[in-house]
Amino acid sequence: MPLTKVRGAGLDVGTVSQGGTITSYESGGTTYIVHSFLSDGVFALNKTVTADFLIIAGGGGSAAAEGASGSTGGGGAGGLVEGTGVSVSGGNYIISVGAGGAASTSVSASASSGGNSTAFGYTASGGGGGPDYRTDGTAGGSGAGGSENNTAAGATNQNTYSGTTGVTGYGNAGGAGGGYPSGGSGGGGGAGGAGTAANGSTAAGGAGRANNIRTGSNVTYATGGQGVQGSVNGVAGGDSTGKGAGGVSTSSGNNTNSAAGGSGIVVIRYAVS
Repeated sequence: MPLTKVRGAGLDVGTVSQGGTITSYESGGTTYIVHSFLSDGVFALNKTVTADFLIIAGGGGSAAAEGASGSTGGGGAGGLVEGTGVSVSGGNYIISVGAGGAASTSVSASASSGGNSTAFGYTASGGGGGPDYRTDGTAGGSGAGGSENNTAAGATNQNTYSGTTGVTGYGNAGGAGGGYPSGGSGGGGGAGGAGTAANGSTAAGGAGRANNIRTGSNVTYATGGQGVQGSVNGVAGGDSTGKGAGGVSTSSGNNTNSAAGGSGIVVIRYAVS
């Protein structure tokens, strides 16, 4: 496999195989090399470096809304794992990037959960797929919001990596669904907070988490999909965000305009000067 040489301070610092996009920036007098993986690939080094990394799974999709009135839960955000100042030895590392969960256009089926993302032996768990009517929210990296009628939200199953120096996993539960009719659905959980419980209107998805290692400026990832009420189409999570899809509601017949969750991303950064 062809390798791209990365040089800094006049020295050969590392190599990266095909599959990641290589960029660089300077911050505080330090130059960083950044490898962004939007799909599966291989990260390769010829020596040990101290790296920061960001691993985000795919967000959950959302499900169609049933009947003359009804609301389905917001998709859970993909789990998020941050590594800071982690020693990475020379070698080849398989990088896996999770797809966003597919939407469900069937009024009797929940949406798909997002795919897991992995790097260096750490896993960000895919976000829970949004449930259909009368179905509890799906657990995931962050859990999906509950649907009408009074269904429970999905829990988080993201490993927090407690006790592992420099590595932390983030995920939260969704918000519970409301009563039928007009109670609405709950928001999916996000990396920065739990989803909002149904409130008869728009229930916010859980907050995402900001991270700056890709460009030096903060970007917010892994926000939960919103819960809804009334007549609302699903909102897609967006590429390389790990965001959950927004829930779906109907007030005049089945609404099959559900949406897919956002795909994940893996970012690796190390200093060369």
